[in-house]
Amino acid sequence: MSKYDIYLYEESKVLKNLLNIIDESELDIAEAELSRANMMILYEKGFTDFSPKGLCEIHKCLFGDVYEWAGKYRVINIQKREDILAGVSVWYSYCDNIERNFNTAFTNINKVDWKNLSQPEFAKQVAHLFPAVWQAHPFREGNTRTVVMMMTFFVESFGYHFDQQLIAESAGYMRNAFVLASLGEYSEYENLENILVDAICTEPIDYNDDIELENAKSSKYEKYHTKDYKPKPHEYSEN
Repeated sequence: MSKYDIYLYEESKVLKNLLNIIDESELDIAEAELSRANMMILYEKGFTDFSPKGLCEIHKCLFGDVYEWAGKYRVINIQKREDILAGVSVWYSYCDNIERNFNTAFTNINKVDWKNLSQPEFAKQVAHLFPAVWQAHPFREGNTRTVVMMMTFFVESFGYHFDQQLIAESAGYMRNAFVLASLGEYSEYENLENILVDAICTEPIDYNDDIELENAKSSKYEKYHTKDYKPKPHEYSEN
């Protein structure tokens, strides 16, 4: 695989990394821990650049401790086999088209009069427009986490509160929802709409230990739980 994929160590499925880790499982753990810590740091700082450049900055912040190419567009084409598509991949942007597709996606986002939308309509517009950002998949790895991080800042910039815990605990559902919303004329947005309507809140989210609140949260979270979800790596694609 590394014969074609310049991001992998030779004769390996492991991404080249600044930590010099050559075990795939060990790298997954280190990457998750470092990116999670960097998410918290970035969230505390805040972010308002909702543009292709801004998305690159978020990716660099999350993964810059792990990958030299963090924040840079990939230079190969990639695919990822999706269980929800019976092993077929979403058609991600060709590496040569990432910038153009990005510009189109963000132009469409910026056309919306977001301030005058009701909460349900706001959530539905996010569900319909951000999949184009996700489908571009501009980076070799870390795309979904980066897009979700930008969505968090975007939603909260309009005065809403984003239930990050719901999204984090529904990783499998969220990915499948992005996949289904990225199928061109066959796209289905209902799943992404549903979770975003629940995640985008008009009131602050209380993560305390009140039993009644905990039961309500559990009921909401269970709707989006994907049993035995385990992320698959991206692969080099010749197409």
